Amino acid sequence: MADKTQRDISTQKNDWNANIPNPVNSNPQFMGDYPLPKETKSKIPDIEPPIENASDSLSTRHPPRPPGPALGPYLQFITTDLKQMLWIGSVLIFRHVSYDRPTIEFTCQAKVDYNWEVLYENLFNLCAYRVNVHIELRAGEGEENVRWMIDWGNKKSTGVFFIPHLDEKWRGGFFSCNGFDAYVPEEVAADLTFTNVWKHLLSIHEQTHLHVLLWGGDQNYIDFIFEDIPFLRAWLNMDWNAKWTTDFRDDLKEQVEQYHFNTYIENWQRRSEIKQALSSIPSLMMWDDHDIFDGAGSYPPLLHDSPMMMGLFLAAQKMRLLFQHHTTLEKAREHRLFGHEGYNFLARCGRHLAIMGADGRTERDTETVHHENTWQMIFDRLGNELDDIEHLIILFPVPFSFIRVRLAESIFELLKNLPYRCRTAPIVKKTNSIFGLPELYDDLLDEWTHRNHIEERNRVLIRLQKLAEERKVRITFFSGDVHCCGISRFRTRESQQIRPINDPKLMYQIISSAIVNMPPSKMAIRIAHRFRTKWHPVDQTEEEVLDFFQRKPETGGKIFHKKFRPNRNWCLFEQCSNMISSSVPIVQTKCLHCFPCRDNTSTVEPVTSDQQQQQQHIETKDLRIRLWLESDVQNQEERHFASYDLFIPHLQ
Repeated sequence: MADKTQRDISTQKNDWNANIPNPVNSNPQFMGDYPLPKETKSKIPDIEPPIENASDSLSTRHPPRPPGPALGPYLQFITTDLKQMLWIGSVLIFRHVSYDRPTIEFTCQAKVDYNWEVLYENLFNLCAYRVNVHIELRAGEGEENVRWMIDWGNKKSTGVFFIPHLDEKWRGGFFSCNGFDAYVPEEVAADLTFTNVWKHLLSIHEQTHLHVLLWGGDQNYIDFIFEDIPFLRAWLNMDWNAKWTTDFRDDLKEQVEQYHFNTYIENWQRRSEIKQALSSIPSLMMWDDHDIFDGAGSYPPLLHDSPMMMGLFLAAQKMRLLFQHHTTLEKAREHRLFGHEGYNFLARCGRHLAIMGADGRTERDTETVHHENTWQMIFDRLGNELDDIEHLIILFPVPFSFIRVRLAESIFELLKNLPYRCRTAPIVKKTNSIFGLPELYDDLLDEWTHRNHIEERNRVLIRLQKLAEERKVRITFFSGDVHCCGISRFRTRESQQIRPINDPKLMYQIISSAIVNMPPSKMAIRIAHRFRTKWHPVDQTEEEVLDFFQRKPETGGKIFHKKFRPNRNWCLFEQCSNMISSSVPIVQTKCLHCFPCRDNTSTVEPVTSDQQQQQQHIETKDLRIRLWLESDVQNQEERHFASYDLFIPHLQ
């Protein structure tokens, strides 16, 4: 069948339809499987020198600058092993190949074991080291202050991070979208700055230490690669048919990998707030499309399976595994990442909290988000490794529960299927992405609630409901991607009269986005509120985007549009205990206002709550969610922040 398709394609005189198999790669096995390039003697043009920014408010340059001789440390949390009573993590360090390996020391009251591992002996003249760290998990409450010192040979650097003792409740942060995409005007980026929300996060960490930091995707925005690499700039301007059969050449591969490498360094080493976070809060990360290219995985076969897109993807994967997971393509499985072709993780945070990260890009195509084998691996792990876990956080980069926009999906699917000549007509071309398809086509197809993915999502939802009921674990979803914040919820249909604390179908979706990128317009938020936001996706289950925000972050005044807020934000989560009585709701939301760098002790003011209540006193083991929203109005020297709380009870 594939041979016949290729013969049919080869005889066509018109531009190829985006839905046909790629002529030179008609049966790829996964996203990174591209054909080897043909030999050529021509030379790929060199990348031009970096462009100096006009404003000091912008912290990154493009093309990104080459790295210095010493990079890191970047801390990663992996898991806690309660059988061996260990906190397990790693440290990523780079040193120029002309220097000896640096030395590292850890100082704390607990016992620390560590060993060095070379990931790359020479990667762009740097040696990449992974330091595997095992710290004794001591009994009791409180936390361990772990001080580190690196002797680079010609200088020393120091820092500290904090890990909870066995009975201490864990605290963490979550965010996504750590940069500006190519469509954000420079003057808007200069006004917002890269740093404001990050400074607030770090000010909270100084007062009440965060034990883990979840990066929900779009750690970097690689968008400018298509401007900065001359061959890619020329590739975008090629004829439609030539573009999707062009080889991803070896010399281009080296340039793309180095561009990704330098982009990580531009963001992680030269942005002081990021460098501080990475060296003082152990991280867990899950990537999203802008870490690869916009819409990666959500394009039709002609584009998705082309040598160029697959080559771009594999280069991004290599650098993602290195920087975000401290590993390589060859070592990822032994470093605890699992999946059919993707790289997922499950981390235990002490006795009662676990975090699972789901790789929603590696196996993604227009019909599938995760391969069925991956889902089986995920549920096998969850079924076997959740002993005594009360709260399970599942990190999906794209919201598992969100609004549904069926009409818009149909319109953009229709536009996508127009002949190429129609799509390049001036009135239509203005709405296209750099890849020649409607700009919003891939954004809509990214969503779990898109009609192409909703059946897969609902099958997974049913399995998660069964898992929650059998293991008595409360499941909560953390996601970003959509540049606004909101809360949605699954629960048993109201007619069943089940108390929240006893409802295994009660699952909240926390949407926190973006920590840097430009928020959507207020008009876009108004439009989002007009879509249907309540439905019954599977048997006896209600899904709803909640009217969560009752008051404005800027003034505390009442607001009309309560489901989503167009404010940059980040999320704090922590385990806590709460006494519930008939006069206090099981699941509460609260709001407070504060000026982050000066006073974080403002009185908490309740503003809204679920209406189901307990009739007797019960101690719940809550997961407290606190969304910190940046004001969109700058007062005097800085924008202030408002906090909105959600208390999620464990499952009885």
